[in-house]
Amino acid sequence: MGRWDVSNGIPHKRAIQRVVQALREGKVVLYPTDTSYAIGCTVASREPFERVCQMRGVRPEKSLFSIFLPEVGAIGQYALGVDTPTYRLVRRLWPGPYTIILRPGPAIPRHLWHRRTVGFRVSEYPLLRNLLAELGEPIVTAGVPEGQFERYASQVEEVLDAGPLSGGRTTVIDLSNGLARLRVLRVGLGSIAELEPFLALSESFQEA
Repeated sequence: MGRWDVSNGIPHKRAIQRVVQALREGKVVLYPTDTSYAIGCTVASREPFERVCQMRGVRPEKSLFSIFLPEVGAIGQYALGVDTPTYRLVRRLWPGPYTIILRPGPAIPRHLWHRRTVGFRVSEYPLLRNLLAELGEPIVTAGVPEGQFERYASQVEEVLDAGPLSGGRTTVIDLSNGLARLRVLRVGLGSIAELEPFLALSESFQEA
């Protein structure tokens, strides 16, 4: 196992390269995000995804998984129903602490089609953005429970150790049924001010 100290906040080039190599080889890695630590693997890899499920002790259909995209523009490739108004809203929210629920598109492999919807993220955390840019493809991820960093670190091939993180949870927004039926499933670190016009529209739609 490789463990890389990135606590100074500056992505170490060799550390990023080693983690990217491990991901491309179908390995599971542990890394920091803007909310907590996470374990993950590439979206295309089935066996490491099954390992992530085993490590978290859950079935694949559980909703605790999300997909980190390397950039906002990738959402049209991996999700369905992203029309122009939806994309404009997504661009205002990302990068940021928002998980956006959408229907999976053709680029999502079948082993991830255990649910009708998928949570997507584009992080503003510099180290993670650097990692995703170098990798050039999404990572399917699950959060590391608080206080269990060492337990999970001992089970993966590469670790990016940034020291204690600020914590918190993302704001979760369901856009799987379009802007007219937008729902905020959880209020977290992200402001919902941008969503208020759409929430009013959603309430009007439900009342009609």
